[in-house]
Amino acid sequence: MVFLIVDVQWNLYLELPPGSTEKNYSWQDIDTTKYRFPSDIWIIRPTWEIIVKVMTILPVFVVGVLANSSLIRVILGNKLLRTTTNLFIANMAIADLGTCMLCPWMFLCVDFFQNYMLGSVGCRLDGLLLQALTLVAVFSLSAVSYDRVTSIVLQWSGKLTCRTVKILLVFTWIAGLVLAAPLALFRRYEERQWMDHLEMFCTEDTKILYSYWHVFVCFSVWVPLAIMAVCYSAILIKLGRYESQALKSKHPIVVRYKGRVARVLALVVLSFIMFRVPFTAMVLRRAQLLQKPAKLGQAESMYLLWYISRYLVMVNAALNPLLYGCTSGSLRRALATCSGISWIFPREKENLSKPGSISPNTSACLDSLRPRSPCIRFGQHRDTIPTLSSRVIHLNSGPKF
Repeated sequence: MVFLIVDVQWNLYLELPPGSTEKNYSWQDIDTTKYRFPSDIWIIRPTWEIIVKVMTILPVFVVGVLANSSLIRVILGNKLLRTTTNLFIANMAIADLGTCMLCPWMFLCVDFFQNYMLGSVGCRLDGLLLQALTLVAVFSLSAVSYDRVTSIVLQWSGKLTCRTVKILLVFTWIAGLVLAAPLALFRRYEERQWMDHLEMFCTEDTKILYSYWHVFVCFSVWVPLAIMAVCYSAILIKLGRYESQALKSKHPIVVRYKGRVARVLALVVLSFIMFRVPFTAMVLRRAQLLQKPAKLGQAESMYLLWYISRYLVMVNAALNPLLYGCTSGSLRRALATCSGISWIFPREKENLSKPGSISPNTSACLDSLRPRSPCIRFGQHRDTIPTLSSRVIHLNSGPKF
């Protein structure tokens, strides 16, 4: 007599009973038609669970599509907003838009049914699309961090030319697809006939992808997090120097400016950690299970962590445009004019209560002439606090490839 140890999420084994020779066989070596399916057959999840999960995914889909598409439109449609930082943010928004449009429904289809219903093509595209788009987004965020630190701390805003920006934008997509390609090459769709059930599942070559997942987590979580931490720490140190000068000169406006920037950067880093760390925990936990003999039900024990980690990745894609839109005054005002998302970014009210105030039309015209950062005068010299955006680049006027 033998004991079937079956786990579609990890490896599938036929294990001999205790006391026998310790040897594991691949499931391809046995005739499963002689055995009953060694788990409950439930086909599809209960209706109430489907409704609840659809209702939790639907806001992510709606907000993600509206916010990302609006952010792309305002940046690419307005030359004044095409700064180097904003172009990388637009690139991130394109990747996040793809995540919000494609991944939620594939995710729900995998979760709702006991069998894998997406077939061979879906098996390869599911991992490839999600992870490639995730990598493009985090690479873009890393580029945003680098661009900010060069323009604020090192004052190298002129270094990122039009040609350099184009190359970096293309590189993020090539690198993302290349790093995610193993998920399409080493995953496969399988069918297995049992005595009472036709099982369909998507599996992967764990011997090859075991090391790959650690590399992927490194590039998608730890490297971007390290870049953000170093760059934003350098920005706060730079602003700290302005703060010390301001205190000596009795100009507390710089102190308030530094505190506001510190809160924004802390929010960016903490949100990245909150949305990405659960996925890292799932990969590490899965690696631990793969080092041990397969046991019945070990995939079910990982279900909650798998669901939460994938859900948070999609939530992150939906909230990124709102988060980075709020960090820039110019983007916030532009997003307030978009009909689909203006309820999140209300327009600033004009102050007309004082006599002699500027009319709304005149104020709108003069708004583009206002300085974008507070300034301080020390004697006869003027010291300007650096902003979080670098110089404007017009792609149409740059050098051609």
